[in-house]
Amino acid sequence: MSAVRRFVLLGALALAVLPTPAEAGRRPFIWVWDTEIVPKGDVELEQWLWAKSRAPGVPERTSNYWVWWGPVFGLTQRLELAVPFQVLATRDRTQLESFDADLRLRFNPRGDDSPWQGLLRVAYHHTIHTTQPSRLDANLVQSFETEGGLRLVLDLGAQVGLPALRGQEGPVRLLGTYAAGVSYPIVEDEWRASLEAFGEIPLQGIPGGQHHFVGADVAWTFGRTWVTLGVLVGLTPLFPETPQFMPRLIWAVVL
Repeated sequence: MSAVRRFVLLGALALAVLPTPAEAGRRPFIWVWDTEIVPKGDVELEQWLWAKSRAPGVPERTSNYWVWWGPVFGLTQRLELAVPFQVLATRDRTQLESFDADLRLRFNPRGDDSPWQGLLRVAYHHTIHTTQPSRLDANLVQSFETEGGLRLVLDLGAQVGLPALRGQEGPVRLLGTYAAGVSYPIVEDEWRASLEAFGEIPLQGIPGGQHHFVGADVAWTFGRTWVTLGVLVGLTPLFPETPQFMPRLIWAVVL
């Protein structure tokens, strides 16, 4: 290992174990977008590892695996920007799938401790080695937290696929999404346990049926790092085109 690689590795490990609290946009859920954001002037390095298993109703569809990686910048006390890329792997290939520009606007500034908080997410998803068109995403998120730390979140979204952005023919594709979660602190400021639900409903130009999931998560914050691990289970008896499992690991460190 070269000296430069050793230096970078040691630096990353040092950042991860420093005792300073992780003030970044901690997420207690793996799929529900929340209303926490990165503080102004901070940069958070975030990575997702996740998978989507086969669906009983579509046996020819293979399992897929993704790595989502990118920095998240705290632009203001209301606004953050993520610029990740995503790699897709199957049993036959591994390839760069997409780049994103992802803006999240919190309605109240950080430091506002009101129990009700809102957030608007707008993202551009640019596809590369995939048959899916590039798209625009939007999510409207509302959270409520009690004095005891019980947290409720509702996330309603839409994805608009635009084949023309890549010079392709075909109609605009419209997908509606919903997600909801409840989270409770096991150890204050360190451990949280959560339950969540997620669904996708094709509205226009998308073949196939609806996907609906329920699942559980655990989140841990330590030093300058936070980690969230969970799995969604598909409601396949009711919606057989839903994948059986969608596990996801999210971790981030404040630089």
